[in-house]
Amino acid sequence: MLNDSTMGKNEETITDRRDAERTVVETEVVVTWHFQPGQAVRYRSLDLSETGMRIASSTPLLEGMTGVLVSILPEGRRLDRAVMVVWSRSDGRTSTGGHEAGLRFF
Repeated sequence: MLNDSTMGKNEETITDRRDAERTVVETEVVVTWHFQPGQAVRYRSLDLSETGMRIASSTPLLEGMTGVLVSILPEGRRLDRAVMVVWSRSDGRTSTGGHEAGLRFF
């Protein structure tokens, strides 16, 4: 399993991009992308809504990528929820060159 290097960095503010109410959820999530199904990747979640989740990443994720949100750590709760990257951007608020992406559940 890969561990995305943005773990442990704090999120400052949240820019609202949708109507669904968001809940700040700072935990780790495990995703397997369809282009590489045998490789699980850990990301830091930033917030959660009924329709999706915003995550932090050390690399940009391509819009339209699909995968499966496998589990939430540390409790290891299994989800197996299909997701798609609906937006991705550089996180200009940090000097580390981090990125964030919006995942939509479907």
